[in-house]
Amino acid sequence: MHRLMFSQFVLTGLVGFSTFVLLCCLVFLAGWALFKAVRRPTAPTLAHYPFVSILVPFYNEPEASFLMTLDAIEHADYPGRIEVLLVDDGSTNSTPATVATWLAQPRDKTYRLISLERNGGAKGLALDAALPQLSADSDVVTVIDSDTVIMPCSLRRAVEALYSSPRHAAACGLIVPAGRHNSWLHRLQFYEHVGALAAIRYVQSKIGVVNVVAGAFSLHRTEVIRELGGWGEWLVEDIAWTWRALAHGYSIAYAPDAIAYTICPSTFFGLFRQRRRWARGRLESFRVAWRISWPRTMKMLPWWLLWAQSALVPTLLLLIAGASIYRSPTLLGIAALNWWLMALLNFIAVMQARTRLQLGPLDLVLVSICNTVIDVLLLPANVIGLIDELRGHRKTWLTR
Repeated sequence: MHRLMFSQFVLTGLVGFSTFVLLCCLVFLAGWALFKAVRRPTAPTLAHYPFVSILVPFYNEPEASFLMTLDAIEHADYPGRIEVLLVDDGSTNSTPATVATWLAQPRDKTYRLISLERNGGAKGLALDAALPQLSADSDVVTVIDSDTVIMPCSLRRAVEALYSSPRHAAACGLIVPAGRHNSWLHRLQFYEHVGALAAIRYVQSKIGVVNVVAGAFSLHRTEVIRELGGWGEWLVEDIAWTWRALAHGYSIAYAPDAIAYTICPSTFFGLFRQRRRWARGRLESFRVAWRISWPRTMKMLPWWLLWAQSALVPTLLLLIAGASIYRSPTLLGIAALNWWLMALLNFIAVMQARTRLQLGPLDLVLVSICNTVIDVLLLPANVIGLIDELRGHRKTWLTR
């Protein structure tokens, strides 16, 4: 009986805190919308656009998707200098030969192919191997996954967001899973990325604490990479590097109009494996930041707890538990409020992206349904991922 009461108390506290954070996000979005209506800020532009080095690591990537990635980079509308480093991480298929053929054609941008002798087993190691090859006057390092297609204006918009503050160490755009009409699994992932997570990331960007710079399309100041180091020592390099930068007092930017379409897992096993790795990476990143500066890490704790609540205590399951197990009106009411606040954030995110992503009225309904479903489906993956990190299980099998 006492254990049941204690667990109810813990759940009520966690979900109550998460609900408070969601409410603050909604209040902030309302205030920011009012501020923009009064001030009508102009679109950011730079007097001088920095020199961007693009790193594209690849390993046995399907040729068709990789060529789409390269074509998108070639057609990027960016007014500054660009160099592109294609990092072959020990591929054993015909992709390197296809890339060499593609590079043999006249190109507008400068490309270099870097071939690593053997696969290192992790994307971060391939990125670190390419860092010494950067031009000495590189200003920004952009990482683009080999299965990701950026829109023509995305690089420019993301650079403008990065340079909107001298304290920004990194920036990211809106990552959109491609092929949402291919299957129910693709649809779930699409709405997850363009829903409340996008709205919350927008709020985080305005206060400089975006806590995940998605590795599929991310930008980093070169000088900060040289100061803090690269990515190779972590399982989930993008999350851990972001928290490391935040712990050092830097801020992170987000450009919602810098859109990148990426290929998402097409099987449930693949998605389960990915989210198990991501969950472990979130705990890993927390430990990394804590060792650097626990006071700054405490400032980021609300966002970590917000993720933990949605990942480990989905509101649908909590509503069932509150009604049948705990029989607690308080817990039931907080869980219901939590779901409705998340639904409002989903609604706002879809409304913000409706033009950019060509979304309609049906999407306003499906986004909350799909986010509720995927939270429940991925609960076991998140739990196992956290256990992996707590028990120190080996990391290599979760990479490649």
